[in-house]
Amino acid sequence: MSAKMLSHLEEVRSLPIITLGLLTNTLKDEAIVVMCLISILPFMQPIPIPGVSTVLGIIALFQGVGLMFLKKPLLTNKMKSLVITHERFELIYKAAVKLTKFTDKISIFPHHWVNSRACHFISGFSIALSAAFLSLPLPIPFSNFVPALSIAFICIGLLEEDIFLVIMGLSITLAVIWMGIFSYHIIIERFPVLFDLFNFV
Repeated sequence: MSAKMLSHLEEVRSLPIITLGLLTNTLKDEAIVVMCLISILPFMQPIPIPGVSTVLGIIALFQGVGLMFLKKPLLTNKMKSLVITHERFELIYKAAVKLTKFTDKISIFPHHWVNSRACHFISGFSIALSAAFLSLPLPIPFSNFVPALSIAFICIGLLEEDIFLVIMGLSITLAVIWMGIFSYHIIIERFPVLFDLFNFV
């Protein structure tokens, strides 16, 4: 699967103009997981990055929903028309090459269940949940890193059809849920409107 993804990226490199919509169309089956991986790469470190978590988190959340219900990327027209410069695309391509070398080493438990509808729904839900928490600009250590790690393991597992990596990602999602419970009062203070929407009393 990783080699197939790289061959698609090779096709895109030679195009005069690269848009996000064109990239997803070219990647085909791998588009959702690649979009998620690109979205969470800046957060694969313990220190939160201010100012970008909300936008990239929402993009990853959309892809989780797309995996659950559509089996294809979920993008707005504005997202599809976003132009990616060749310089930035080269960074994406180099990161994909490094990722392929890494996934080839850690992928050791391929299983057909990874391609099932149930796995895609559960994985999509976990990605959406982790991305939703990631998108909240909370002043909490690892508030970006842990959900990003969950998404990364799930996406790599789906990309390599590795059941162990998917389960690892789903397990880390439980830590994200725990972080959400732990951060409940902070979330209420910073985003009271979220809870007002569910207050029917």
